[in-house]
Amino acid sequence: MSRLDMKDAVYHFGRDHGGSSDQFALLVFDSIDGSEPTFADVQAHVESRAPRVSGLGVRLQETLWGLDYPRWVRDDSPPRHHLVDHDLGQQNWDGVEHFIGELLCTRLDMRDLAWKLHVIRGVRDAPLVRGTATLVVLQVGHALTDGLGVTRLLRALFAPPSDDRTIDAPLPGHTEPDTPVRAMLGAARALLSAPVDLAISRLEAHRSLRAVLGTPMPPWVRASSLNRAASASRAVRIVPIPADEVRAGNSTVTVSALAAVGSSLNKYLRDVDGQDNGLDVAATVPVALPPDRSWPAANRVVIGMVNLHVATLDPDERRTRIARSLDDERARVTGDPVLRLARADEQVPAPIVRFVQNRRFRRRTREPVHVAGQTTVVSVNRGAANLELCGATARFTAGFPYLEDGRGLTHGFFGLGETVTVVAVACPDVMPSLTAYTHDLVDELRRRPTPG
Repeated sequence: MSRLDMKDAVYHFGRDHGGSSDQFALLVFDSIDGSEPTFADVQAHVESRAPRVSGLGVRLQETLWGLDYPRWVRDDSPPRHHLVDHDLGQQNWDGVEHFIGELLCTRLDMRDLAWKLHVIRGVRDAPLVRGTATLVVLQVGHALTDGLGVTRLLRALFAPPSDDRTIDAPLPGHTEPDTPVRAMLGAARALLSAPVDLAISRLEAHRSLRAVLGTPMPPWVRASSLNRAASASRAVRIVPIPADEVRAGNSTVTVSALAAVGSSLNKYLRDVDGQDNGLDVAATVPVALPPDRSWPAANRVVIGMVNLHVATLDPDERRTRIARSLDDERARVTGDPVLRLARADEQVPAPIVRFVQNRRFRRRTREPVHVAGQTTVVSVNRGAANLELCGATARFTAGFPYLEDGRGLTHGFFGLGETVTVVAVACPDVMPSLTAYTHDLVDELRRRPTPG
C-alpha cells in the first residue's frame, strides 16, 4: 500500500521535533588477510544490490496542502546518491563511538531520501577484527520500516553471493507521483471524508478504550534522574561479546539482558540518585507483532512495560519473574483490546494528527514524575554471521535505540551469529558517566554462570 499509515506517519510528522528518530544499523566487516574495500568497491556492491531490494527505491511525497497522509512514490535517484564516505583517519574505537554519537543527531528528510548508507574507513583497533575494519551504518527513516525490517535490509544488501536468491526485504510499494489533477482530486476527497473518518475513529477508540481499561496493566514507576529533558547531543558505547556471556542459565538473551540492565540500573540510581528505598525499576520493551496479525503499518511493533524485579535477590528467581512479566506484557500488548485501540486512530485525518502531535510536543512534560520505564531495552537477532562485503566478513552488528525527552538512556542487544553487541545510548547531559555504566553492565553479564 502506497499511502502512509497513521502509525508510520507520526515519525514523519515529528521530524522537526526533538531528536532524530531515524534508525541506524551498524555492521563491522573484517578483511582478515585481504585488502580493505575502497569506497568505490562498496559503491559498486551497493549499486548491484540495491535495485533488487524491494522497498529501497521509494521516497515520500506530501499531498496537496497536507490534507491526507503522504504517499510512497518511486525514487529515481541512483544508489550512489545514498552513499556517504567517512574516512576517520586511523581513529581508534573511542573515535568511532564519538563519530556514531554525532551521526545519531542527524535525520533524513524522507521526501528526499528514505535511506543512506554511511561507509566508515580508517578505523584502528576495532573489536573482534583481525585485519582491516570496514564499517557500514544503514540510516533508515522510521516511517519506512521497523527494526526487523532494517535487519531484512541489511541481510539483503550484504547476503553472500551464494545466497543471492534470498535478496528480499518487503517494504511499502509505490505509485507514480501525482499529476496536478490527481493531487486536486485527492485533496478534495480527503477534505470531504474527514468528518466521517474522524467520527468513526473516535467511536471505535471509545469502545476499544473501555476494553483496554478492563484488562490489568503494569503500573508506572517513579521517574529518576535519567527521566528528564535530553539535549541534542548523544554518546554511545558499543561492546561485542560472546552470546554465551549474555545468556544466563536457561534464559533467553532478552530476559538475561533485562536482568543485567535491572542490576546495573538499580546500582546506578542508588549511587547517583541516592534511591535506596525500594525504587521500582522498569523498562519499556518493543514487542514485534506476530506475523499472522493483520496490521496496516510498516512498523509492526508495540511497546510493553516490563518490571525488572530488582528487589528479588536470587538471580534465577529474578530472571524467572522477568520472563513471566515479559510474557504477560507481550500477551497484553498483542491482544485484541490493545490492538483495536491502536488501530482506531487509522482513520483520523492527517491534519488533526499533525496538530495533535505539534501540541503534544509544545506541552510535553520534560521532567515527568512517573514513567512507563526508566529506560528502554531493545533486543534484536540479525541472524547468521554469513554477511559479506567485497570479500570482507561481518564480525558483529549493532543498533542505537533513539532517545526521547523523559528518557535519557537506552539499551540495545544485537545478535549476529554467536556474538551479541551490547549498546548503550545516552544524552551526556543526563548521564555523563556512560563509560563507567557500560563497563558495569558488561561486567554484570560476564560474572554470571553461563549455560551448561
